[in-house]
Formats: sequence, structure tokens, C-alpha cells
Amino acid sequence: MSYIEKSNIIYNLEAKNKYEAIKALAKKLDNNGYLNDFDVFLEDVIERENQITTGVGNGIAIPHGKSKAIKKSAIAMATLINPINWESLDGEETKYVFLLAIKDGDGTEHLKVLANLSAKLMDDAYISSIKESKSLDQLYEAINI
Repeated sequence: MSYIEKSNIIYNLEAKNKYEAIKALAKKLDNNGYLNDFDVFLEDVIERENQITTGVGNGIAIPHGKSKAIKKSAIAMATLINPINWESLDGEETKYVFLLAIKDGDGTEHLKVLANLSAKLMDDAYISSIKESKSLDQLYEAINI
């Protein structure tokens, strides 16, 4: 099952920092009906982000939040027009952001989703297909293989 719907992708987001990127993706989920409370969800994700960076390297960040403010678990994704400093583990700037929104009460669902996405993001061919995408349609196709 894919948690990334085309309507939850922002292709070429302009964000000055990781907080702007997270806010834009959270707003996308809110506008698409996945959240009960935008502010609570955003606060939960920022709180988690402030504990330890979610910049996993290779130009990718995976901020996430498990929250009561979520109606239905989902992933929002953005490509950034300009890479930003996400304090990534490899020191590289981030250009691709996957925001995981996991409904509180889904048990270990967030761990399964995070593990599944992380495994895909370790595949060089998967990463290449994302980085080579030239449109929203190509990106959507690339992330849902």
C-alpha cells in the first residue's frame, strides 16, 4: 500500500529552511483532509525534529510525527527548488523531503512506514529515478514503484 498520493506532492517547493518546508507539507496534508488540527500536528513534527535531525543524507530528509491531530496516516513529499541545510547526517543539503504523518493509535504502523520508505531510499536506482524526474507526473511514478 502506498501512502503517497499525487495530491500530497509539492513539486519545486520554495522554502528557506526546514521549518518552512515542513509547514508547507503539513498544510498540503491539512488542505487534503488528512489532519484534524494543523497546529497540533505541526507542533508534534517540529518537536520531533528538534530532538534529532531527520536529514538522512543523500539530499533527503524524512521529518515525521505520530499525532492525535491526524485523521488518516499519509506521506507528503516535496522537491525543493533550492537545497536547504537540514543538518543532515552526511553534511549535504536537502532537496527531497518526505513528511510522514502517522495517526496516533496506529500501533507500530509508523515504524513499518518509516522502515519501508527508508529501505526504498537506500536503493540507488530508486533515488536516481526520483532525482531524474522532470515533472510531477514523473516524480509520482518514480516514488510509487
